[in-house]
Amino acid sequence: MKKCKLLLAGILLFCLAVSGCGKKETPVVEVEVTATPAPSVTAAPTEGALVEMQKSETADIKNRISVKSENTTQIILINDTGDDISAFYVRATIDDDEEWGEELIQGKFVLKDGEKALYYFDPSTMETETSSGNTYDLRIAYTDEEKSECYFRKLPLKTIKQITLCMDDSGDYTIPYAKYLSGSSKVETSTLNEVKKRLGLLDSDEDSDDGEEQPTPTSEPEQVPYDTPEPTQAPEEPSDNGGDDQDSNITAAENCIGRSLDELIAICGEPSGSQYEEEPETGETGYHYYDNFTVSTTVDEDGNEIVAGVW
Repeated sequence: MKKCKLLLAGILLFCLAVSGCGKKETPVVEVEVTATPAPSVTAAPTEGALVEMQKSETADIKNRISVKSENTTQIILINDTGDDISAFYVRATIDDDEEWGEELIQGKFVLKDGEKALYYFDPSTMETETSSGNTYDLRIAYTDEEKSECYFRKLPLKTIKQITLCMDDSGDYTIPYAKYLSGSSKVETSTLNEVKKRLGLLDSDEDSDDGEEQPTPTSEPEQVPYDTPEPTQAPEEPSDNGGDDQDSNITAAENCIGRSLDELIAICGEPSGSQYEEEPETGETGYHYYDNFTVSTTVDEDGNEIVAGVW
């Protein structure tokens, strides 16, 4: 009997071992691990792209005049004269037409008609005791040596960013003049009328506005009539005929147009100063300065000097 009990106890222990002592087995869950994507890296721009980003409006201009430095400003020079330019001079405006300094292209290139050049302008190298320092003169020569040199005077180069050298042949003469852009302006200023005035080729009634807008005249307000007492007349002051004399001198000078300079001097007296310039359209031109007017003359091959204009 005791053996039977021991046998049953053994069987019971075996069953408990097989069933895991009545405890449930916890299922194992497999978790899929998702890889974290690596941050994208933007490729650095190539050297060629950087150069393209930094390209300016002057980068395609191959012709360069003078040397760039910390004192220079860039001026785009455009040849619209109709001929190829081989020499280029710049100076501060002075009366002496013999002093021009060195030629700046120095045989490095020929500025063909329609082409551009980049001029590195350094005003500190041009100031003289006799110049105002505010305006500058340009002088050019052509590859065709039979063509006369041309002059472009009294230009405000310190404020100019682009200048076009032009020729006007719409009248009896071929006249060199310039058009330029200053600062942020998009409207070109022309020197054509100024040159015509200086040469005595433009009358006052022919003067135009050179593209600049003129103010619109303001109409006078309507006057309401009313009675006013007669003003008391002040005693007359002795008259000064200086103004009349000056006007008569101008009239006399104008009457000498087409006549010799000697005849004008005999009538109006000696000028206070004179200078001569070689103009491409008229040849040698003289400028004679009186107190209230200026006389221009032309000098022919025989040395005859004829009055051409008065202003």
